[in-house]
Amino acid sequence: MRKGLKWTLWIVCTLVVSGIALNFYLNYFTLAYALIGVLISLISGWGYLVQAKNDVSMVMDHKERASYQGSIEQYIRFDSDTSLNG
Repeated sequence: MRKGLKWTLWIVCTLVVSGIALNFYLNYFTLAYALIGVLISLISGWGYLVQAKNDVSMVMDHKERASYQGSIEQYIRFDSDTSLNG
């Protein structure tokens, strides 16, 4: 995740949490509970972005390992009839 997006998410989370505290203090419970819903959706969206990035990294690593495995098998061939022990 880019640094700008990460800092923006932290700032928005901080503002939402402070808004929740302020609304509870001012007895605006409906708005405070609505902000709690916004905070939960923000955190779940952030988790989805991190999971998507992780999935892309796993696929790229798997493709990279598969290409290495193919090049290794090109040079090393084991015959099933012969054994290494003689």
